[in-house]
Amino acid sequence: MFTFSSSFMFDFELTRILGSASSGGCDVGEFKSALGNIKKDDPESWYAAWNVQAERAQRIADEAAKAGYRELARNAYLRASNYFRATSYMFSTDDARVVPFTELSIGCFKKATTLMDGEVMCVEIPYEEGIDLPAYLFLPPQYARLPGKIPVVMYAAGADSTKEELYFLYGHTGPQLGYAILCFEGPGQGLVLKKSKIPLRPDFELVAGKVMDFLGNLSESPPTLELDLERIAMAGAATGGYFALRAATDARVRACVSIDPFFSLWELCLSRAPKAFFKLWDSGWVPDGTFDAFSDRHGRGNFQAGWEINLGKSSMGVDRPTAMFRRFKDFTLEPAEGEVPILDRITCPVFLTGPGAGRNMYSSAEDSTLKIHRLLTNVPDNDKEVWVPTDVAEGGLTAKIGAWALLAQKTFEFLDKHFDITRPEL
Repeated sequence: MFTFSSSFMFDFELTRILGSASSGGCDVGEFKSALGNIKKDDPESWYAAWNVQAERAQRIADEAAKAGYRELARNAYLRASNYFRATSYMFSTDDARVVPFTELSIGCFKKATTLMDGEVMCVEIPYEEGIDLPAYLFLPPQYARLPGKIPVVMYAAGADSTKEELYFLYGHTGPQLGYAILCFEGPGQGLVLKKSKIPLRPDFELVAGKVMDFLGNLSESPPTLELDLERIAMAGAATGGYFALRAATDARVRACVSIDPFFSLWELCLSRAPKAFFKLWDSGWVPDGTFDAFSDRHGRGNFQAGWEINLGKSSMGVDRPTAMFRRFKDFTLEPAEGEVPILDRITCPVFLTGPGAGRNMYSSAEDSTLKIHRLLTNVPDNDKEVWVPTDVAEGGLTAKIGAWALLAQKTFEFLDKHFDITRPEL
């Protein structure tokens, strides 16, 4: 398989950026220009290359807006937003540049939303006292409206995505098909983590419940939005795929789209680590101090490992690898002793996907997707769909990177089927 970089992580993230081109997040010429200035496992060269393209796209957008070119300005603002997101991606979350570049990404994206065909509402979802979750509600333009009320897809970020990046999958396609799409960041995601330092939580059904409460209140306030609260779907990719399944335990979720989820974050780590050493630590034979020193040394010698450890610690709200890995054990679909199994509580239709193109960035289909499918015993077989493609063009990479248009097509085919939406053949 062709690669853009000999660094597996850099290649994956480059494919992620280029993969957004079909929905306006990248231009091939700008991509090639950035690519030529990026050095393997060098975050500063990554930062410099994408910052140049972000500023360039922002300048083009401003010029197009001044000239009255609505579509050209919108597209350039979208690219600038995505490039600003990428600019600080390789930095540790405590780098002073992360929040400013995240805010630049948000600023460009908000300018793009004012130039879209359908209305876009920038909203704040009440979460806990003094804490709101930022979100965008993308509404279908009038020409794309379906008969009756508007079905809703709640789309959660994952471990490292932002609500702005989420647009390039369902936010771009959904409104054109008559769906309202709510892209949001929960605790431990996007600016909620980077600026407010609020960590991830495993019981995401509680977060999704707050989001659905918000949608209920919003739909009752003037002007009437005509949101169909009887047709709410929950979607997410990778860590977001795990969150989508947790959310689907709430009966208000009528369909679930779980893209390449993990079953257990701890087991996922064991599959990518020296298992014997981890087991010795977990059983108490290796002291915490020794394990932390080993992890820190490994992270200094391996860029991807160091980046992942840093993100994991900040996402979990801890400062030591041992505390991070212990917290990872809570992120599982395995029930606690005496509890009703989590997957037994899901009864709505579920669309599951898994990666199958060889070297997966994280979860494997056999250990996660297919296992989850087998354990969804309270979902009828005709309400469960599994898609594990092996070719990159078909969605074989983790989170369907590089094949988002195809993923969108399969997702809305699934949702149309279970939401009783029929469309005339073109």
